[in-house]
Amino acid sequence: MVLGAGIAGCSGSTGDNSGSYTITIASTTGGSVTIPGEGTFHYDEGKTVNLTAMAEAGYRFVNWTGQVTSIVSVNEAITAIAIDGNYEITASFEPIPSGPFTLTISSTAGGSVITPGEGVHTYDYGTVVTLLAAPHAGYRFVNWTGHVNSVDNFNVVSATVSIKDNYSIIANFEKIPSIQYDLTISSSAGGTVMIPGTGTFNYDAGTEVNLVAEPAGGFRFTNWIGDVDTIDDVNAASTIITMDDDYSITAEFEWLFS
Repeated sequence: MVLGAGIAGCSGSTGDNSGSYTITIASTTGGSVTIPGEGTFHYDEGKTVNLTAMAEAGYRFVNWTGQVTSIVSVNEAITAIAIDGNYEITASFEPIPSGPFTLTISSTAGGSVITPGEGVHTYDYGTVVTLLAAPHAGYRFVNWTGHVNSVDNFNVVSATVSIKDNYSIIANFEKIPSIQYDLTISSSAGGTVMIPGTGTFNYDAGTEVNLVAEPAGGFRFTNWIGDVDTIDDVNAASTIITMDDDYSITAEFEWLFS
């Protein structure tokens, strides 16, 4: 964004003006400075002067060089300079590379690039290419690395890259950390839990755990009690529990001859 209002200047000698300065503007081959123009201009101290550089066909603006400490953005063709001294600045241009250019796409373990696909692709200068990464099950996208200066957002799975040179870009993935839960198993008098045993066991979220309770002589299994919401059949001695949280369960037995 241009800062301040455009200030009319006058080229030529400054004379003996207290509190005023000169700015001398030039350009390299391939373009010109259209605002305020080229040459030497006189401004009062504290003024903000708009600068506009215009590239010729086949060229592009590069940056402002010289005494540029007061320029808002040296890499923007349209910017501004605050006048607090005498300055000599130059708008620099360079030929636009003719191309075509190559875009090499690859990925780390855990996913792939589905658009435009992995491998080497060829594009003309200025082409905007969509990048779309797809993580495999159990993995997540991290970022794009490599030549990412022209990528609009290298932290998102779907991005674009503006082709201005030969680029090599990598989609990075990482394994999603497993969520784990504790299963604490006990039994009442008259039997035990054979599978997986009694005590506390740790499982990944979603794991289906086999439960097998075995009564002692003269006893019979009655049911599972405790956190039993994900047990397939609380009345079966052999059943399954699905690990969606931390659970504590007990196998209950009773005497056959009460």
